Amino acid sequence: MKKNKLTISTNETLFRYNLVKGGIFSQAVFAVLLCLFSASFISCASTPSGSGRGALVQAEIDKDEGTDSEGNNISGAASGAAGVSADKNAGQSSEEKKEPFKLSEYHYSLLNISPEEYDKRTEGMSDEQKKFYAIKRTRYYDVIGEDLDYKVVVNDKEKEIIIQYEESDSDEDWHNNYLFWPWPLKLDKKVVWTSYGYAKIYKSAKNQPMDEFYSAVQAHPDYKVRIWGWSLGSAMAKITARHFIIRTKGKQDIDELTTFGDVKCWYNPFYSSKKHCIVIHEYVTPNDLISWCIPICRRDVKCKVGEKFSFKKSKYSEDYHTSYEKYDYSKWE
Repeated sequence: MKKNKLTISTNETLFRYNLVKGGIFSQAVFAVLLCLFSASFISCASTPSGSGRGALVQAEIDKDEGTDSEGNNISGAASGAAGVSADKNAGQSSEEKKEPFKLSEYHYSLLNISPEEYDKRTEGMSDEQKKFYAIKRTRYYDVIGEDLDYKVVVNDKEKEIIIQYEESDSDEDWHNNYLFWPWPLKLDKKVVWTSYGYAKIYKSAKNQPMDEFYSAVQAHPDYKVRIWGWSLGSAMAKITARHFIIRTKGKQDIDELTTFGDVKCWYNPFYSSKKHCIVIHEYVTPNDLISWCIPICRRDVKCKVGEKFSFKKSKYSEDYHTSYEKYDYSKWE
């Protein structure tokens, strides 16, 4: 089944409505309940952010026009991040320089946007900012099982295969987010420990996303392997990475595992996917309460971006969670 996330441009109010279905109160309660089970606390040293409070519909429109909800120019912040990244790479030889971020024609169709319009909207953004923008604006996903939204993209021009997962976008997703007690999940013949909710979602797909992704990788052995996810999708992305490592018996590395608004999903205390990932970034921002979850679990890498934690700002968690295209990634790129 395919899902169109955004049918008409004037219906932007629905674009991220389901993400915050329960409102900020629901998110805050979720974070507080989880924190009761953990003594861990997030240290909050980080870089500044350009995120602010505003209606989600207006934030989307303003983003494309280069202003925030108060009419301030935000394109400069993105340009500044890109400039820092460019300066950092200026002294590198041509052999050492990273390939610029590019989408395939198929990916543009998933965003329902032309390459020219995409370039215009992302002008001045760094590669990581563009990547999140692409994930956030993807409108068409394959949906399977308990509302697991994913898409496999084969980019022949850049020789890469991408599987990406969407954020929470339904009541069913939020219900599963709350089921955070430890649960075994069988990946092929090995068992990993994650939350009951995440295990339930991944198992409900009956391996279809993984099988589709793995088949594409086998068909293109010289292509790079990339796994992306946002929010709930970050957990699905990390489980997929672990599944891929198990299926390949650790003989093939993952070129990139990148997650935004990353949630912790592992109860396994010692295992890490890092040694099998050439690049691994799990991005969080302190005022995004969703990225605090699940405190009793662990993640492999914590890549902090955005502003320092503030109780006052954290009540706007939904805005911080949907604004990862505005943060400075120069520390990690």
